[in-house]
Amino acid sequence: MIEIIRINSSHKHYQFIEELMKTAFPHKERRDSLHQQKLVEQNSRFYNNIILDNSTPIGILTYWDLETFIFIEHFAIDYHYRNKGYGSKALSNLLNHLQRPIILEAEKPTNELSSRRINFYKRQGFIVQDFPYLQPPYREGDEWFPLLLMSYGFTDIEIDYTNIRNSIYREVYKKEATF
Repeated sequence: MIEIIRINSSHKHYQFIEELMKTAFPHKERRDSLHQQKLVEQNSRFYNNIILDNSTPIGILTYWDLETFIFIEHFAIDYHYRNKGYGSKALSNLLNHLQRPIILEAEKPTNELSSRRINFYKRQGFIVQDFPYLQPPYREGDEWFPLLLMSYGFTDIEIDYTNIRNSIYREVYKKEATF
């Protein structure tokens, strides 16, 4: 049975989350470990979740509660458990539990892996948004880089796009849109 459980840095599976973050996401797409740990402990809007299958850690799912919508920041299944339906089950579990509009960032479909990832989210009911979007850097000195936004459960995202983008920038990345 798939469970998604919010944990803090003293939880027995926290190290699993840190290791999976390092193997699943390039350096530019994640925070440093100390910054991540501080966020987990001090920000009530940030949900640091372990994905379990019958008490075995199989993945991670971090998201932000930004009041009017949820922003999924990181979602990964450990490579030992990929392509077995766990990602679909975990995401379905989350969508049913939250029952709110959701936004996530995705790499543009420039290779087979990024295309597969986008198609995975589409099969779950997400829609690729056609708005220009730049992900702010996690670290000073790094550059902003273009990504796609995907949405789930919005009735008319065009009306709120600027507010959604600015909320993500401000709350998640601690940046302001200057364009």
